Amino acid sequence: MSEIKKLGSLILEASNSDQNVLIRGELGSGKEYTAQSIHNNSLRKSNTFVTLNVTTITKLTNKFSYLETADEGTLYLDEIANLEHDNQLNLIEFIKTKKVKDQNSLKPKQYNIRFIASTTKNLIEEVEKGRFIFELYNLLSEMEIELTALKYFGEEIIDLANIFILDYCKKNRKPLKQLSNGAKKLLMSYHYPQNFRELRAIIELTLMTSSSSIIYPEEIYLPKGNQAECFFSKEKTLKEYEAEIVSHFLEKYDNKVYYVAEKLGISKNKIYNMINQGLIKLEE
Repeated sequence: MSEIKKLGSLILEASNSDQNVLIRGELGSGKEYTAQSIHNNSLRKSNTFVTLNVTTITKLTNKFSYLETADEGTLYLDEIANLEHDNQLNLIEFIKTKKVKDQNSLKPKQYNIRFIASTTKNLIEEVEKGRFIFELYNLLSEMEIELTALKYFGEEIIDLANIFILDYCKKNRKPLKQLSNGAKKLLMSYHYPQNFRELRAIIELTLMTSSSSIIYPEEIYLPKGNQAECFFSKEKTLKEYEAEIVSHFLEKYDNKVYYVAEKLGISKNKIYNMINQGLIKLEE
């Protein structure tokens, strides 16, 4: 079975259940996308999917806004391995009872929440090292999903690249572009340390600067050496990536806005708007 079909099968299985799910995968491997897909195909899909990064938590039981919003829906706990010990105990109690005592009421509030948690770490190893409570691991891992790193997807990397191309062209109302055989080989030869996030960014950056209907190898925006870690280590919006590219070309061509606009296939007004919005600073 292909990796894409395997993931789709796991998402379907988790969607047809109301068990808590633990998702493990490398950075950028699509953990939140998988969690959102499970929710969107479940009986809870008409209710809210709430994301909570546990590193921001001081006391879990004080997060009433998250609990209220996620009630009858799904609460996605990102990077669960980073949850502090006291909050692990609080979460164990909440998952067991589904109740939290509100400070404004004497009666505890009852919730109906499904939990999906994710981690880049091996939680069993964290348990063995005394950093994660085994009982919490059991409560969260009623079903487990292990995401495969993108570098093991083989020819399916091209299938994903084509999905990202179609998505970008539709959103930006641009003619659909195709990958040349050379471009396909180049994309399949790269190791993608940032996984799906990096592939999407590479495709979007390439489409910004590609001027023909066919994408050739020399147009693929592949980072070299440690540049990949630098460029893709932080999640950015497409607008932020675009501003970075425009800044690079402005610096390269001595702030010649007209020339850069023509080179990138965008309007000069778009560049001026970026400058006025503070997204770009012209080097003197």
